[in-house]
Amino acid sequence: MTPYKTLFDVIDPKIYRFVHICQTCGQPNFRTTDQPQKCAACDETRSFEVLPYYDPSRDYALDADEYALSMMYALYKKGLHKTEVVFDDFYRKAPFVKPTGDYQGELGGYVAFGGLEQLIDILQNLYFNESDIAYLRSKNLYDEDFLEELRNLRFTGHLDAMEEGQIVFPNTPYIRIIAPVIECIWIEAQLLNTINSESLLMTKGARIITATDGQTVIEMGKRRAQGRDASVQGARAAYIAGFHFTSNLKAGKKYGVPTTGTHAHLFVQFFPSELDAFLAFAEVFPAKSILLVDTFDVLGSGIPNAIKTAKIMEEHGHRLNGIRLDSGDLAYLSKRAREMLDNAGLSYVKIAASSDLDEYTIASLKLQGAKIDVWGIGTKFITAYDSPALGGVHKIVARKTEREWIALIKISENLDKIINPGLKKVYRLYDRNGMAKGDYICLQEETLDNLTEIVLKHPTNPLKSKRVVDFTAVELLRPIFRNGQLVYQKPTLDEIRDFHRKQKSTFWEEYLRLDNPEVYPVALSDRLRALKDKLIHDKRRHSLT
Repeated sequence: MTPYKTLFDVIDPKIYRFVHICQTCGQPNFRTTDQPQKCAACDETRSFEVLPYYDPSRDYALDADEYALSMMYALYKKGLHKTEVVFDDFYRKAPFVKPTGDYQGELGGYVAFGGLEQLIDILQNLYFNESDIAYLRSKNLYDEDFLEELRNLRFTGHLDAMEEGQIVFPNTPYIRIIAPVIECIWIEAQLLNTINSESLLMTKGARIITATDGQTVIEMGKRRAQGRDASVQGARAAYIAGFHFTSNLKAGKKYGVPTTGTHAHLFVQFFPSELDAFLAFAEVFPAKSILLVDTFDVLGSGIPNAIKTAKIMEEHGHRLNGIRLDSGDLAYLSKRAREMLDNAGLSYVKIAASSDLDEYTIASLKLQGAKIDVWGIGTKFITAYDSPALGGVHKIVARKTEREWIALIKISENLDKIINPGLKKVYRLYDRNGMAKGDYICLQEETLDNLTEIVLKHPTNPLKSKRVVDFTAVELLRPIFRNGQLVYQKPTLDEIRDFHRKQKSTFWEEYLRLDNPEVYPVALSDRLRALKDKLIHDKRRHSLT
């Protein structure tokens, strides 16, 4: 089916900044200026209502913190706003990972990189509309020349990124931007908001898929998500991570995520009896009948009535798909339910479970021998319940002078907060079987040509290293934008999902396990390490003089 076009597909609000409503005939006229012109319909020139014209679904420019505008203005006033710089985006600590027992070692963990498609949309549609300009003018902080600069501001830089769904480890750049500093500051908040939130949920989803180990998983967190957009983007992230369905119809419409859903407790309560409710639903939806059996008494009425319904369905040539448990001791109830269904000759009926499930609860239920075939995951996925924020950061690492690039560094008393300076690239090293051996971060001008051996040295512990030979090196950062123009062929949702699955399969389970995961090797090249040490030494020496 051809997608419906909207007004914004035909009339670009970056060009037509105003809409003039003719007070004579009511005709809207789209204009580049707020100055009156003849009405296209009736030639009237006297009376118009002039309004700023913009697409509310892409109202991105002020998705920023005020300190961003303050820095942009200060740099503009000093004539430095067009200085070309390099920014890296990365995270320092993997979410959801916590030690178990008396484990005292270094914790590993990973992130599934998400949000690239939405970031592309933001950067392609990034501009200050006239209502933004009017709001900023009302603050009496900025002069008109600066507001005119903002009116013409667009993203014009280069952006390289890992492909969506890629597995990424701490302190490894997953986005690199080369652009005027005013643009890099402008996009910081919305870039981090988008990438952090979607990567966080995709990572949570990936961990749940590890725990369910190939079983069917349904995302059903709409009602507990922090806002409408979060629920839709979360459903998308869940599908990429490996979930099979979502209950979210908006995600189905917008992204093509497969949707499913049956009934809630209210449906059962609405009928004279539980059996009447089950029979009514099965009659209307014989092909997707999963019956919620815990409204009153799971073992005393819910499952017996589901069995009766299944037998009646068989008489009419249909089969009951399953039952759902939404409360109580899921391990015990699922085992008893399986026994009751099997004794009734209904071994084909699946058992679904929901009720605040996450990867740890699922792993525990499996250890207890729970007979659950389908997992419904809601609150603890969509809210990233046990680790509700990914600490991704957006840091300047180099600036351009008239003659050369100058590497920049931020120093902290916390070792993990000292950034890796300079314009860099990232390689992933694979063995002959296609399994990942480690990541190697080096300066942009370095090459791995003719190298037969790389020693991956621990970033902070000189006693830890790993020797890699007979490897294939793959550069992870791919060109996305060049001079503000998209050069990347965006994959389909199913292509992203398949890419994620394949990438995940290249890591030994020790790196992906839920408890006490092994630390995946990420190392700096000798040249990058030397540059970092020199900058630290120079900055500290300067601070003492």
